[in-house]
Amino acid sequence: MDTDLLRRLPVPPALRQVHSRTRLVTCSMCLRVLRGSEWLEAERVIDEIRSYELEALPRLRPGLCDFCTESILSRRAEAIEPIAA
Repeated sequence: MDTDLLRRLPVPPALRQVHSRTRLVTCSMCLRVLRGSEWLEAERVIDEIRSYELEALPRLRPGLCDFCTESILSRRAEAIEPIAA
């Protein structure tokens, strides 16, 4: 069997793997999206970049926004304090 057979078959555009040029950093906790230097609600970013019209879905990278980072750090600081027995 010819190993290049799969390359010769016509592939419908909907099934082609298309690499997205849109990469977004999303907060893993609150799901806000980093746009420039500002963390925005996901719905707003979806409307701004019109991701529903893109040929490929945006690629998401995990991150933590400033608010969630501060929240985690403050909880860790509270946990370090000794508890009286």
